[in-house]
Amino acid sequence: MELPLNVLFLCTGNSCRSILGEALANHLGEGRIRARSAGSQPTGQVHPRALAVLERHGVPVDQPASKSMDDLEGQRFDVIITVCDAAAGEACPVWLSEAAKVHWGIPDPAGAEGSDDEIDAVFERTYQRLRQRLEKLAALDLAATTPLGLVASMQKIHRELGQE
Repeated sequence: MELPLNVLFLCTGNSCRSILGEALANHLGEGRIRARSAGSQPTGQVHPRALAVLERHGVPVDQPASKSMDDLEGQRFDVIITVCDAAAGEACPVWLSEAAKVHWGIPDPAGAEGSDDEIDAVFERTYQRLRQRLEKLAALDLAATTPLGLVASMQKIHRELGQE
């Protein structure tokens, strides 16, 4: 594939998981991955705890914004990663294009309840789940990977890491 790999993280609200995915992919990809994020029903704001967990881990964020997938219409992406949690009854957005598509279902931390420490722990788990997957993606020889091979590798990464 031609580098950088253009990745779009999609979820419903574009306030937590997809924002974390975008920031982590850009950081870990070291220029080999260019990520964006969007939502099918964006909340209009980035969750402060998503920004806090990125800051705690020293992951730079370049002007994050909760935006609609419509805002990215016409842009070319190599792979679309949906991070919605269909197991929780969350409707996953659909991106209509020729881009490769992969589903990494991860529970939404935005609805976490409990003490501040308990809520922070939920955001930390979400961060770690995405980081583990994206470290493995960044370790692939992306330039030598075909679109089909990329999808297979990304599905395998998600299966191996599971939900926990």
